Amino acid sequence: MPDHVIPNDVVRGLLYAHNRANANTEEVHAANSTVSALVDLLVEQGVLDPEALESRRRSASDRLQRAYHERGMGVAVQEFEGSKYQFQGSPEIDCDNRIPLCGAACCRLPFALSREDIREGVVSWDLGRPYMIAHGPDHTCVHLDRETRKCGVYAQRPIPCRGYDCRKDSRIWLDFDNRVVNPAINDPDWPQCLTTPTAEETGSD
Repeated sequence: MPDHVIPNDVVRGLLYAHNRANANTEEVHAANSTVSALVDLLVEQGVLDPEALESRRRSASDRLQRAYHERGMGVAVQEFEGSKYQFQGSPEIDCDNRIPLCGAACCRLPFALSREDIREGVVSWDLGRPYMIAHGPDHTCVHLDRETRKCGVYAQRPIPCRGYDCRKDSRIWLDFDNRVVNPAINDPDWPQCLTTPTAEETGSD
């Protein structure tokens, strides 16, 4: 710690940050409760269709989340039921034989770390976008050895790395069985150069 910074200054700074966060939470709660009360009242009076409202809410939420992500706002943390060291969902893929074709493209995909990853302190995250996996200037995970294309933290790799299945991800493979890669992976801006992935590619419902 620098000589000019004393513990009391740190405590005062944290106290301000916590008080500011608490005040912001109170303001958000007040606004949220007011909106919730208005929605309930309008639904009761037949002015709003609750199903249509929920559909619009999800659409607006997705749009705002994308905007926040593009602006580097917010903190992203993944929640998993168990430890990554007990994870059993790893697909069987002959990565060693395919990396010469795909170039370990999966190591260029963005994802958020879990609380376990963060507490462990082995896997690096992007200081500008907490807690997204850290990528280097070439947009590839900082833990990937650029020469061997091997993971430098393989034993501690996050669950998204353990469970990712590229076989049906058309962003990487046009034909997995016949080993035909998507030529777009050679684009320096991949995967950002592509359109939004499908639910099948992301594994979402």
